[in-house]
Parts: sequence; structure tokens; C-alpha cells
Amino acid sequence: MKKILKSTGLLIAMISMVTLSSCETTDLELREDPNALSVNAANPDLLLNKIQTQFASTIQSFGTVGSEVSRLKWMFGRNYQDDAYSASTFNGDWEDSYQVILKNIQVMTPLAEAKGLKKHIGMAQVIEAYTIVTLVDYFGDIPYSEALSTTNLTPKLDAGKDVYAAALVLLDKAILNFKATAPANPKDFYYNGNWTRWEKLANTIKLKIYLQTRLVDATAISKFNAIIASNNFIGTGEDFEFQWGTSNANPDSRHPEYVNNYTPSGVDAGYQSNWLMQEMKNGKSVRDPRLRYYFYRQVNNVPISEQDLRCSVEPAPNHYVAGNYVYCRIDADQGYWGRDHGNDEGIPNDRAKRTASGLYPAGGRFDDNTFRAINGISFGALGGGITPIILASTVDFWRAEAALSPGGTGDAKALMLAGVNKSIAKVQGFISRDKTAITSFVPTPADVAAYIAAVDARYTAAPNKLDVVITEFFISLFGNGTDAYNAYRRTGLPRMIQPNIEEKVDGFIRSFLYPASVTGTNPNIKQKAKVTQRVFWDNNPETGFPFGN
Repeated sequence: MKKILKSTGLLIAMISMVTLSSCETTDLELREDPNALSVNAANPDLLLNKIQTQFASTIQSFGTVGSEVSRLKWMFGRNYQDDAYSASTFNGDWEDSYQVILKNIQVMTPLAEAKGLKKHIGMAQVIEAYTIVTLVDYFGDIPYSEALSTTNLTPKLDAGKDVYAAALVLLDKAILNFKATAPANPKDFYYNGNWTRWEKLANTIKLKIYLQTRLVDATAISKFNAIIASNNFIGTGEDFEFQWGTSNANPDSRHPEYVNNYTPSGVDAGYQSNWLMQEMKNGKSVRDPRLRYYFYRQVNNVPISEQDLRCSVEPAPNHYVAGNYVYCRIDADQGYWGRDHGNDEGIPNDRAKRTASGLYPAGGRFDDNTFRAINGISFGALGGGITPIILASTVDFWRAEAALSPGGTGDAKALMLAGVNKSIAKVQGFISRDKTAITSFVPTPADVAAYIAAVDARYTAAPNKLDVVITEFFISLFGNGTDAYNAYRRTGLPRMIQPNIEEKVDGFIRSFLYPASVTGTNPNIKQKAKVTQRVFWDNNPETGFPFGN
């Protein structure tokens, strides 16, 4: 078992290659091994490099689980607490958050302060703020005030609301550091040294915090509105994302989804979500223009076959209401080969048949009706995808939700449609990454306009406007399950989401079990009795919510 803290020398791994954002990748050779250095002689640049890359990897990993519980990806296991997610699920992500990201920030900060490296410190403060907020969102109360002590190996839990407050303080300090002068600037894998964008990002994370706490803080929406009024938050072309590379050498710089989907033996990482594919293909009168970017079909049909697809010869579970939920197959003649939420059947010999992650965001292949089985590692964009952390489209959807909340301002429909347009434009911009794509299958401007009109019509006719906003928000969040998981607990929407395949499921997972590696070594962290325990900002009913379970 690993403890929360390790010696500093073991915390810092040498990086032989990392990737840059803005759709470019660069090999960065770091020949100085920080493991051989004392703390006082450690290099702030190398420390910050490791902080940035580990942050991307950890946020990607958290988002994968968030995607599973919110139906953006398929979830294996019918029981949320025992089958799908155990106390060991987050061992690695918890340790990476504390032992690598936060500890390296603690080591780097005084070194940077001694040299006046304000930008180093500001970047670290933003990353720390986002990391601790994410930990609260997944676990609730977490160690923070004592977590990085070199003498206390059993830190106490801090209340989630106090950790959120600490994150806001960090973001305010970061903004001051981005405005300050510095004798040297760090290597920046996100904004390439654009400190105005980092300042906007800090304010955008504040928007996230305020919207997230709107149910328990009567002043949250007014604070949200104040930042919007300042117009100092990220917009088009300022997305906070990590750009993965295309090298399969050691270390492998490709997008993790690509690594798991594009192998010599076919798709090697589960299935795509039937709910999301159904919603994008058949949820409206026209197909979603992003469908061919999100998913790559290896076959053009999904047969009725007990050997390949056992559910195709079984009756649907009783809780699937006819006409409202897809079960087992999307359309038999279309090749969208996924699985239902909670399906825990064994894996048949279908790696060359099941639908794979596509061009966006994983850097896979654009679906141009080629229906070529995956049998290698050289497809599409070769893994040069992104981890979307906060996109400009996300801000529009946040604003739309805030506009529909008490005290909110703005035109919710216009904001939602702006978010849809930004999302589609970003996704379609990936087509240049797949040099083999048959571009005649790229959705046209008329296709996009038809989809926007369909969303507009659905919103206008809907009795629950927020339901439409959150449904479109979910679709835009493919690749970022954390914000979907948060929105689902915050709003209980979308209403028409596929229920768990288990009729008597034990209640939706409102926060995850603490990692076994922590509860087994720290007596101050007691394991939760059940996963229906809510985080501090979730004051919705404890049972029967969210509606889809």
C-alpha cells in the first residue's frame, strides 16, 4: 500500500517527451534527471513540466469514469458500488493527484519564488485549484490543509466547501502572478505563454465553481454574472485543452483512447455508449453533424446473433419504456455496435466489429463509410487528439444554465445555440488531422444549419427548457465526463437518459468511495458506507435522483 506522501526524490519522474497545444506537437528532451537533485537544487522548469503533463493524464482519467456514469461512455457493472466501481478504482488517480501534481507544486513554488518566476507560480496555482476542485467533485471531503505536510502522514479531511474556498483564493493569486513581470517564462503546454489567456482561464474556473455551488450559495449566480459582465473569460480559440502526440515509442504520447481502440487486434477498450449514439443519430429529425467524428464504425450492420450480441435475441428489461429508450442495438443496418448502461456480459469475439472512438477527441479515424476493420496502430490522426478540459462551448452552456436559474441573466436559448455552434465548429476542425478521410462525407453547412434548427425547435417546444440545454451540453462534452457527471448531479438532467440495465440498482453514485490505498493507511479517512453520500454542493434528494439512476 502506498501512503499519501512519498519522499520528494521519488515524486519527480524524468520526462523524455511531452506535447504542446494549439494543434502542434513538439519533442522535448529533458536530459537533467531531477531524481538526482536535492530539493534546493531542483529545477522549477522540470517540475512544472511534470506537473502539466501529469495534470492532463489525471484529468483524462477522472473524465473517463465521469463519462461512464453519465452515459457518454459505456459503463461495465450493474451495481455502482460493488460491480462497476470499487474502493480500488481511484487508487492511481488519487496518488497521482497528491504525490505528483500537488506535491511537485509544493516543491516547485518556493524555488520559483526565490527566482521571481511569477508565471511558473501562477500556472501551478491554476492547476492546483482545478485539481482540488475535481477531487471534491468526485469524493466530497478530502485532505488538503494537512495533506502536503512532510511530518503528518495521516492528514485529516477538510470540508469540501472549504477546499472550494481555497481554490478561489488560489485563482485570485494566480491572476496577480499572470499580471506580474518575471525574469523568465516556463514551457507552457496549454497556452504557449499567452498570460492573458491564463488570466481568462482562472476567471473561467471561477465560473465553474460558482455555477457548481448555485444550489447551496444564494450569492453564487450574482458572482457568476459579475464575471460574465467583465467579459474576462475564455472564448473561441482559447480552449483549455491538452494536445496529445502521435508517437508510439516509449513513452507513448498518443491519446489514451486511441491507444486502447486502435490496436493490431482491434478495439481493446470496451464499447461506445448506446445512449449517446442513439441520441446523436435518432434523437432529432436530423443527425448530429458530430456523429461521424465521435464514432468510427468497423462494420455496416449489427446482426441479430446470440454469439455476437446476446441481447439481440433477448426481450428488453421491463424498465425500458417502448419508444423512449434504445435497447441493445441502434439500427441493425447502420453498424453502431455499442452497449447499454451497466451491461456486464462477457466479451465475445467482436473486437473487429464494435464501434470505436473516432477522430474527435481521440485522434482516431473519421467515419467515411469505409467500414475497415481496425487491425493496427496507423489509423486516422494517429492518436493526435486532445483532452478537452474547459472549452468555449462549455462556457456558453454554463451561461445558459445560469440564465435559467433564479437571478440569472441572458437569453438561454441563444447561449445554448452558441454553444452548439462552437462545439460543432471545433469538432469539424479536426478533419484536417485525418489525411486519409474521404471528405465528401463531411457534413455540409446546410447539414449544420438543419441541426441547429432542430435544436431550436426542440427548445421552443419543450416544457422543460433546461432539459434541452443539458442534453445538448452532454453531447458537446464527449471527452470530458467530469462536467457531465457534475451537471447530472446538479440538475438531474437529461431526463431521457438510458437507465441502468439493472432494474433494482442501488442508487446513483453521488460520490465515489475513497481509494483503498488511503483508507488502509490513514485512520483519519473513514470509508463511506454507501455511494449515495452527496458532495457539499449537491442538495438534491438523496433517493430517486437523478431520474435515470
